[in-house]
Amino acid sequence: MIPLSLLILASTSNADRVVVFPDRAQVTRVTQLTCGARVPVKFENIPPAAGADSFRARVDGGTIDGLRSEVVTREKEFSPKVDALITQIEALDLERGALNDQYARAQGQQQLASQFTTVGMQQIARELAAEKPDPKAWQVAIDSSLATGSAAAKLKAETHAKLIELDRKLAELQLKLEGVQVASQKRSWTVDVLASCPAGQTAELALTYLVGGASWTPSYEARADEAGNAVDLSTWATLSQSTGEDWSQVDLTLSTAVPSQNATPPELKKLVVGGYEKAPEKKVLVRREEYLEHAQASGSDSGGSAQAQSTPQARSQGLSVQLVVPEKSRVPGDASPVRLFVGKSHLKASFELRATPKLFPVAFRVAELTNQAPWPLLPGRIDAFRSTGLVGRHALERVAQGAVFTITFGVEDSVRVKRSTLEELKRDTGLFNDKKRFTYAYRFELANYGKVPLDVALSDHLPVSEMDDIAVSVSEKTTPGYSVSPQDGIARWKVSLKPGEKKSVDFAFRVDVPSSYDMGGL
Repeated sequence: MIPLSLLILASTSNADRVVVFPDRAQVTRVTQLTCGARVPVKFENIPPAAGADSFRARVDGGTIDGLRSEVVTREKEFSPKVDALITQIEALDLERGALNDQYARAQGQQQLASQFTTVGMQQIARELAAEKPDPKAWQVAIDSSLATGSAAAKLKAETHAKLIELDRKLAELQLKLEGVQVASQKRSWTVDVLASCPAGQTAELALTYLVGGASWTPSYEARADEAGNAVDLSTWATLSQSTGEDWSQVDLTLSTAVPSQNATPPELKKLVVGGYEKAPEKKVLVRREEYLEHAQASGSDSGGSAQAQSTPQARSQGLSVQLVVPEKSRVPGDASPVRLFVGKSHLKASFELRATPKLFPVAFRVAELTNQAPWPLLPGRIDAFRSTGLVGRHALERVAQGAVFTITFGVEDSVRVKRSTLEELKRDTGLFNDKKRFTYAYRFELANYGKVPLDVALSDHLPVSEMDDIAVSVSEKTTPGYSVSPQDGIARWKVSLKPGEKKSVDFAFRVDVPSSYDMGGL
């Protein structure tokens, strides 16, 4: 039991620090405590999204003697607002009744004046039919009835306007009352904490809890500095949370950890090797079809300048990383997305033009970088900017710290690339025609329409044989100066182009296949 003498409690109802995970958030509320033995502190209006078993309390230089949480409604908090709104509505109802009476009287006066005018007109008609008419005798009465009717009509119109305005105010107050009454029935957590610390000191008491309905995703802006062989990579985070609790001016941290994932280590199961009889099959030669595609230009967008901030602050958490948002932030609790700047990293880069005409008949400007940021880059959208503005938008895969990755800065418009097929045929080879030979020849045409010399890294596929009796070789018709990677079979040339210069590169190869193979219609 808490002594009655200690019911004047320290209390806090605002979030101070928040750690946002990809699927939830950890909220911390902080209050300053005047130390003593078993000092009670009350934390109110904690959203119902908070986990019942997630409440934890900590006090600097002291101990937590007890913690109790309960779900309560907010009737007591909103009761004064309800009473005030009801009082205003009752006063307006009385005023509305008085205006209705005034409107009825004005309407009665208007009807009476109309009747007087009708009688006066009848009497004037009789006077005019007499031998010696005297219409002036009734003129005063008619003028009086007309003046009374006019005044009554004016009062009636003014009263009607006041009634309309009064009805509007009543409807507005009624709507507010309904909203406050609904809010007063909402449930929230109240947490009571008993803390002890050396008397005469002041300590910080913190309450933390987990809430669902919160998440964040990263996005990036890459700005090419081709003169300095560098890329400025700005990191942004898009947050949203629907806990119903506004986070206003909080210290925000973004975590890459996912608490909901199972942290139990996996266990190896028994591995069984078996077999079954199968009739021998004839080998079938398989080839991959080629599809020529065209690059798509990025949509227009405003390339706002990145924030001039330092490298993102990162805290290692073992398998995860926490990123500190440099400024206090506000994230509303109604699921509205908020985009926050996290930091900027200046990364050394090497730029080159890469062309793969087999896939896209254009040359791309590509930067190769090493992730020197103090944290791994998470998957997200990256917007690439050059001096001309936004040039591309694509997805960035996860990049480990220290790993090499590439960013594409759009198509180089001054370079034209074309791939033409010179030869694709099959013929028999050998003394007894025991093999089939497939020959392929292609020509690449490159042109530089710019004003500066350029180097283009040109590449294409050379088939890689997975069978010992299938041989792939480069033909002597191939333009020299190429290199072939034995791992992926990519043939590469480095083509230097002066301003206005055009060059062609030939690529030819042959594939020898035993005649016993099913050629699959090749």
